[in-house]
Amino acid sequence: MTRKKTLILIFILLFIVLGLSFIGRRGIARRFPLTITEICACNKNAAYDDNGDYGADYIEIYNSSDGPVSLLGWGLTDSRKDLFKYTFGDVTVEPGQAVIAWSSPCIDDTSLYRDDYVPSDIHDIPFKISKGEVCILTSPDEKYVQRLPIPYDLPDNKCYASCLDDPGRYNITSATPYYVEETFIPEKKEILEAPSFSIKGGWYDGDVVVTLDAPKGDIYYSLNGSVPDSESYKYEGPITISNRTQEPNIWSAMGDIATANTYIPDFPVDKGTVLKAVAITDNGTSEIVSQTYFVGLDSYGYDGISIMSVSMDPDDLFGYEKGIYVQGKVKDIYGEKMDLDPFEYIYDYCNYGKEGRGWERPVNIEFFSEDHHKVFEQKAGIRIHGGFSIGQNQKSFNLYSRAEYDGNEYFKYDFFKGNGNGYSKVVLRTGGSNDLFVTKQRDVFCQSLVADRDVGIQRAIPCALFLNGEYWGMYFIQEGIGESYIHEHYGIDEDNVIIIKNNEVSTDDPEDLKLYTDLVDYISTNDMAVDSNYRYVEDKIDIQSLIDYYITEIYVANGDAFSNNLALWRAKNPTGDKYGDGKWRWLLYDLDESCAMITELTNASIDSFIEGHWEISPLNGDKLFSSIIKNEEFKERFVSSFIEMTEKNFQYESVHEKLSILSAKCKDADIKSQERFRGDFVVSSYEPGEDFTPPYSEDDYNADIAVIDDFFKERASYITNYMKNDLGLSD
Repeated sequence: MTRKKTLILIFILLFIVLGLSFIGRRGIARRFPLTITEICACNKNAAYDDNGDYGADYIEIYNSSDGPVSLLGWGLTDSRKDLFKYTFGDVTVEPGQAVIAWSSPCIDDTSLYRDDYVPSDIHDIPFKISKGEVCILTSPDEKYVQRLPIPYDLPDNKCYASCLDDPGRYNITSATPYYVEETFIPEKKEILEAPSFSIKGGWYDGDVVVTLDAPKGDIYYSLNGSVPDSESYKYEGPITISNRTQEPNIWSAMGDIATANTYIPDFPVDKGTVLKAVAITDNGTSEIVSQTYFVGLDSYGYDGISIMSVSMDPDDLFGYEKGIYVQGKVKDIYGEKMDLDPFEYIYDYCNYGKEGRGWERPVNIEFFSEDHHKVFEQKAGIRIHGGFSIGQNQKSFNLYSRAEYDGNEYFKYDFFKGNGNGYSKVVLRTGGSNDLFVTKQRDVFCQSLVADRDVGIQRAIPCALFLNGEYWGMYFIQEGIGESYIHEHYGIDEDNVIIIKNNEVSTDDPEDLKLYTDLVDYISTNDMAVDSNYRYVEDKIDIQSLIDYYITEIYVANGDAFSNNLALWRAKNPTGDKYGDGKWRWLLYDLDESCAMITELTNASIDSFIEGHWEISPLNGDKLFSSIIKNEEFKERFVSSFIEMTEKNFQYESVHEKLSILSAKCKDADIKSQERFRGDFVVSSYEPGEDFTPPYSEDDYNADIAVIDDFFKERASYITNYMKNDLGLSD
């Protein structure tokens, strides 16, 4: 009997131990109303915080009770030795609601908060959420509420989460912050082979009949850019592709995409057909594949220029939560916090104003040459590009080639016929915030004039863009400033490059930025007329590159330079190569507010040495130039280079011929693009006598090109005299 009782007791103890282990493993907290329902331990682009920023790990805490619960005095930690690493303040969790504790800081200026705004999210939890560790929630009376182990194999951008119908069971799922799923739906496991197309995408005069095939599963497809799933068209036989232009606009009819020019076309835009297909079984799915067919389109606006088709999940473009082209949820987040006028919404306070890897979305690109033959296709990433221009209805994009998308670190095609080293980033640029609605060509054209100088330029080619099958206007495919650009042009290894662009450093190392800012401080606080001081600077700077940069910006009268749109680079660790000497070299970009684009600020008669810029000018506020020009050797070299570039690079007859070639190539494409996007929008700072009444005509275009031409015709005499007077040169 004693032995039997002993066995029973052992059995009971084992049952208790196993039960406690089970509870610990599952993290059940049935006696308390608050539970951890979701943890993300590596959030690259899974979810963004209440600042609209990705990248922060987070813990979701849910109130399962029927009444509000205060978190005041509760503890959150990753260590049993310190249960109150983070102690909550007086945050109330409403019934059936959740709050998020983020590892990121709150970057808001809280003085702008409305008086009635009460923050719900928690920031700055003082520990890193790591895979394989535990997360512990503790009540104010120091009782364990929940101890939740985080799996070692939790993938990046995935969460460990529970659901309402089985709160003690945790699964690896996609992120759903602020929302607890009713039930767990297992993701399909099998990866199927993607469907194949009988005819590849291209430019066709008449209808195209396409057949699809997949080794396994049913095929589902869409024709308008939407993502196919089991609710889409089921493939039953050959698909006839026709001209879809007269169908109602879908993506071109989207609102909520701009704060400046909000025009939406009231006519059917040109349309290609993006045929997207996927194979699906009960337990598996393939990747979604696509081909773009341009069928029966009028060639006007496309002759002689390339075509780029970009297809992607429409929700990634126009969705409220994660769409990169809309004002979206981020605007509403900030609208709840503070009162902002529409101008302020342009930058940080809209979806399209957010930056960083988290706001990059996957796309499929197809590129067609100037004769409209398909050259290549590739999977890539896309983000919104630009400053003030992001508030316009036609936005610029950055495209990124990454191995994670399709194994390619660089784009498979050399758009610019360069050195063949490859690019991991290119820009689809509209022409800036103002020239976007005029010629689109100022930036590209001005840079092309100094291609032979010692300042870096971005080569570019014009193209027509189709976005999910709908015509999206004229763009320039342009080199993107980045490590691959430096490697392509200068041969420096990408991991040995420091790039500074608008006071942000590519390495994210403040010490690398300090290398430049300390040098500028040295130049401005030491007499550059002293030879030893100048020799020190000469050892740190490629003097000719600096000179060519300033001459270009001054001559073309770029009003948005020096204090803004400043880029330079150097090799981090000097090598024996020509450009590996560790000297700073300058790069040009965003020259669109030049050549009389801002009539009162950047006209041919403006003295760009001392005025004509939004903030500082070379001899009026620019610490670097106004100091180094005091050295006679530098001044002599600057003047000599200025005269040389005036007589060669900016010589009017040569400029006129080059402008005629580019403007002729872009004429129809630009006019067509203005019809699509400009409407009756007025560029108030641009006054060529144009009344901006639509439609934008060939006469309007010719008049706009003439403004650039007249600028260069008149510029030399003005700016040469200014140089002599401002630099104190004798005749």
